[in-house]
Amino acid sequence: MQRSTLGQAYRALPKAGPARTPHGYYRLRYDHVEAGGKVSIRRAGRMHHLGIGAAHRGKEILAITDMTGVTVIELRTGEVLSARDIDPARAYWRNKQRSPGRWPGPSVT
Repeated sequence: MQRSTLGQAYRALPKAGPARTPHGYYRLRYDHVEAGGKVSIRRAGRMHHLGIGAAHRGKEILAITDMTGVTVIELRTGEVLSARDIDPARAYWRNKQRSPGRWPGPSVT
């Protein structure tokens, strides 16, 4: 049997890597809509502020995040307030529940 130093034994052990995301991963977050009508979501170490709408400020919500999207549901009524696709390269994720606003659209003269 060969003896080794503590350093040799340490270097011979497999090292931990980043956790693997399991198939079917999702995360639940209970929160409320901020005064500005937004909800903050942290994903992959980045903070995202999702605009829900000023009409919903103060409402208690459940945010369900999975591998492809975020869905925000009002707890009291079960109404889906926002559904968004996740694009890791962008800080803003468009709300699929609402049609786009004025821009981009035909200009009014």
